[in-house]
Amino acid sequence: MRRTNPGVLGRRNLLAMPALLLAAGAAQADAWPTRPLRMVVPYTPGGGTDNLGRLVARQLAEKLRQSVVIENRGGAGGNIGATVAAQASDGHTLLFTGNGIAISDLLFRNPGFDWRRDFIHVARFASTTMLLVVNPAVPAQNLAEFIAYARANRDKLNHGTPGAGTSQHLAAELFDDMAGTRIIHVPYRGTGPSVAGLLAGEVEVMFASVSAVESFVREGKVRALATTAARRARAWPDLPAIAEALPGYAAELWYTMAVPARTPEANATILENAARDVMADQAFGQLLMERGFEPDFLGSRALTSALEADAALWGPALRRIGIRPE
Repeated sequence: MRRTNPGVLGRRNLLAMPALLLAAGAAQADAWPTRPLRMVVPYTPGGGTDNLGRLVARQLAEKLRQSVVIENRGGAGGNIGATVAAQASDGHTLLFTGNGIAISDLLFRNPGFDWRRDFIHVARFASTTMLLVVNPAVPAQNLAEFIAYARANRDKLNHGTPGAGTSQHLAAELFDDMAGTRIIHVPYRGTGPSVAGLLAGEVEVMFASVSAVESFVREGKVRALATTAARRARAWPDLPAIAEALPGYAAELWYTMAVPARTPEANATILENAARDVMADQAFGQLLMERGFEPDFLGSRALTSALEADAALWGPALRRIGIRPE
């Protein structure tokens, strides 16, 4: 039996230690993220995407042990911010947006990015219905009365949106098409200004994210008539779904996160796992429901498939409505 000289073994271990320490240090230096993350929200502050993005940013910061800084870049129906994120090359930029990104190429000839090519779609956090709300000056007290009133007052009502091509805009156009009404579109530069327009009576109607108008509904400053999901929302059981009056109507908002396509796959996976951990927290899920969101997690692969399905769903609807890329 061969015996090893303890002194020789000890010297070998000592010689190997610097290499091991160097490797460990390199692995630690390569850990991602190595500095604060920038989360681009392609809408102005105060809307549903911005509100949820800020909640998610705080949770991700805890999981990733790096701060996550919100950067609002509104305009062009979300295209400006999405373009900024798509072109980022710093390796620490995120995009927090919604399912409207999947129809950007159906609405704009040159949105500034290709949602399939330029992004890795990392996770979906939540979905929500929108609310059909009206200024109290509108005499309709319920959905049936509103449809009748809008039909009798074609071209006399205005609906405000955060911008042309947003989910709120499309929900209103789909309603017009199916209800036989004609409500004039008034685009604003973001959700906050559009809600302010509704409160001031500049517009009479909005298809709005719950988080943007819920407090005003509770205070009686605007009147909620219906929800836009395919069926009644759990958080609004007393409100009918528009589909109850217009069978087949459905328009929901999703809230998703993406990174530029040049992001290393390993980093995107780290982010996806952090998002999954965030959504596994029951207290956070309860907080989302209290804020009007429905926890609805999807990982990267499932989210990408869902976005493709949403694009396929809206394509024929947009053509029927008569909306073409501009």
